[in-house]
Amino acid sequence: MKRKAFGALGVVGVVLVVVVVRVVLSSRAELGHGDAALARADGEAARVHFRRAARWYAPGNPYSTEALDRLATMARDAEQRGDAENALACWRAVRGAILSTRSSYVPHAERLDRANARIAALMATQPQPPIDAGRPTEELEAEHLARLEEPAYPSTMWTLVLLLGFLTWIVGAFLFATRAIDAEDRFIRPQAVRYGTMILVGFAAFAVGLSLA
Repeated sequence: MKRKAFGALGVVGVVLVVVVVRVVLSSRAELGHGDAALARADGEAARVHFRRAARWYAPGNPYSTEALDRLATMARDAEQRGDAENALACWRAVRGAILSTRSSYVPHAERLDRANARIAALMATQPQPPIDAGRPTEELEAEHLARLEEPAYPSTMWTLVLLLGFLTWIVGAFLFATRAIDAEDRFIRPQAVRYGTMILVGFAAFAVGLSLA
């Protein structure tokens, strides 16, 4: 029983490693595409690729962080050129990428605060609708910032899907290791199909919930 339990944990560990490796490699690939786009002076494509690279987040993933740095640099360069439109697009890409990776916490909180502040400042200098005509820039900036800083909580429904999927995945892996393999390490077909399906369904629900929460 202990051997099978350790085997189940090993299966879970291998799957987690595969997921993390997939995240890191995808982030690195998108970062490379963004750098190539910058080299050919295609700022719009670079922004898209850097945002994708940043969204492939995992704790300790350096490529995700580098992508956020690239976007911030592009935003500051655009501001120095007086190109508020591109600066806003880049800061919004920073904000969107960070918020898309939130779960029980928001990673890169200090970068998010910086992006919110710059978005609010830039929006306050843009042409305003008639209802805001004549209002002080400082007042508009404070109002925009307050809206940007409103708590962005994960979706309750998709969080539950994520947790249920994770539980199903783990339980399926345990049952597969303890009930789908006989004493001679041969697969017992009905149980292997049943619990293998349980693992796949659980992992799929976990991935979907993680992306949409």
